[in-house]
Amino acid sequence: MGNLIIKRVIYSGEKYSFTSPEFTVGINIIVGDNGSGKSTFSHFITYGLGGSVAPFNPSSKQKKQNNSKYSLITEDTNNYVILEISINGEDYILKRFIGSNDVFFEEKGEINKLPIKRDIRYAPRTFSDWLLEKLGIKVFELYLGASSWLIGFKDLYRLLYHDQDSDPRKIFKEPSAENYIADSSIIRKSIFEILIGVSSEEYNIKFNDFKEAERKKNESKSIFDSFNRVHYYLKEESLHKRKNKLLELENQLKKLNSKRDSYQKENTNTNDKTGQLTNIQAELIELEIAISDNSIIENNYEIEKNKIKKLLDNQKNEISQIEKIIFTHDKLNLFSLEICPFCMSDVDPKIGHCICGSEIKDDDYEKFVYKSSEYKEIFDHKNKSLKSIETAFESYNSELSLVKSSLKIMKEKAFDLKESLKKIINSIEFSGNSQLIDKLNDKILEVREEILITGNIVKLLEEKNILEDKEKIDKSDFDTKKTEYEKMQKEFSKNNKETIKEFSEIYSKLLSKSSASSNYAEINDDYMPYIDRGEYKERSTIVPIRLMYYFTLLSMGLKRDTVKHPRFLLIDTPERGGIDKSRLKDNLMLLNEALELSQKGQDNRIEKLKDYQVILTTGKGKYPDKFEKYVKLRFDKEDKEEYILKKKVDEL
Repeated sequence: MGNLIIKRVIYSGEKYSFTSPEFTVGINIIVGDNGSGKSTFSHFITYGLGGSVAPFNPSSKQKKQNNSKYSLITEDTNNYVILEISINGEDYILKRFIGSNDVFFEEKGEINKLPIKRDIRYAPRTFSDWLLEKLGIKVFELYLGASSWLIGFKDLYRLLYHDQDSDPRKIFKEPSAENYIADSSIIRKSIFEILIGVSSEEYNIKFNDFKEAERKKNESKSIFDSFNRVHYYLKEESLHKRKNKLLELENQLKKLNSKRDSYQKENTNTNDKTGQLTNIQAELIELEIAISDNSIIENNYEIEKNKIKKLLDNQKNEISQIEKIIFTHDKLNLFSLEICPFCMSDVDPKIGHCICGSEIKDDDYEKFVYKSSEYKEIFDHKNKSLKSIETAFESYNSELSLVKSSLKIMKEKAFDLKESLKKIINSIEFSGNSQLIDKLNDKILEVREEILITGNIVKLLEEKNILEDKEKIDKSDFDTKKTEYEKMQKEFSKNNKETIKEFSEIYSKLLSKSSASSNYAEINDDYMPYIDRGEYKERSTIVPIRLMYYFTLLSMGLKRDTVKHPRFLLIDTPERGGIDKSRLKDNLMLLNEALELSQKGQDNRIEKLKDYQVILTTGKGKYPDKFEKYVKLRFDKEDKEEYILKKKVDEL
């Protein structure tokens, strides 16, 4: 399945910057003293992958007031995080501004932008959707009674990031969303099932299809039953018979009308209907003028709409260009006023003076080059303007629709008036024996009333048939979906048992060799650790219990092709759980054991180890000596006062 590799981490602002060395496939270690920036490094990765990092938000209540390193970021300007990553061997660059809810990413030479948060109307596709798609994981909706939850990358990340802030007894990283659903048992179980392959995408789809079919079946049955209770008198009615009766009545009405018209024409003299004709003609002329006026208005609206459409397209093109500039601006370093644009020599500009040395006067100074943050402001302004233009476009569309609707009504009315004129002209000669005509009119009214009653019954019977057919179709669809789901459920149960058994075996082997020294370990129905049949363990064992759980997940991802785990693991300062240095080293060494267990295939054959990546941040001397070769980066706060963030030269 999908494999995620972090190749480089970059932070850049007006005051501070950080660029990591290139990380590789396998184990990568970052070493540093407390407060030197190890957790900040992990936060950069989380933030770049679209996660929520409270300390990067200056208004966050969760901000650590005593950690100055976070204030260096929140008080910096024009700052952003860049991640150079690889997914299944394909390279991508991600860029996210601090405080922004959008992620820019470069894919095959094209610059794109997707939001972090979903908006069904304006932003139906998110960065999480793109990332999961690349990792080969389908986004699916989890139904939770009256509500639902769309599983995203931030959910799965809770078992990819072994952070130091979460309570280690809870195994899962704390959720970014602050609500009871985000950390509910069913969400946690779903996260585990997706990553470990216990619950396949097909199973989730079948389950959702089954629940949706069940809802439709119950709904259609309820509607049909309600209809029958209200219209109980239709129980013995036949639609076929009623339609035949309606046809007979309509034929009878035609004959009565024909008889009356023929009699009037043969037995009456011309009467005075000139006034009625004049009125209709006057109304028709007025209506034709109104139709002409509205046609002109319609044409003008069309012209204005097309103009705004061109403006809208131009605005979108400008926004697209700015997106590219935002992404490549600092990478290319084309717009820095610290370098002369002609000879490329360093420049030390004075405040209030141009790059050439002339004094800047507010009334004649105009700026033509911008910083990334200023381009971001221009981008935001353009986006707001885009919404205004879109609103204007929709307004013209709406007005145009109203004019067209009005024209349609006018034209229909004009047609009716013309028909009325024809009838008056045809009947202008009729008058005569009122007694016979009255009898015919009474009979016509009687037949019309009967047609109305019969027609209503026909409509109700047709509606009844539609509701009955829908109930049968939904019932049949439900039966089909139920059969498919039950079949998939059997396969799921079988695979579930096999996978859980294998997970528990690996977990038990690792935990028995860890400082927890357990005799027996497995995961329960909620996929949570069950150690030595519930026997009490000392507090220091919570570190290996949680850490071996993450090692086992990685091992399963390397072992089984069906497992969706992206074979990536970020471990931030695991010693925070209250464990001594020697035990921590022994526990970390078990990562090699987890990797070896993943290579054992059927008949104990050794399989080739797939690509994976583990990034570990830890303190000095708190990792195994054999892992020294994996150290890629050091922060020496105590001896050299080296932090993760470096002051830029112009700030010195």
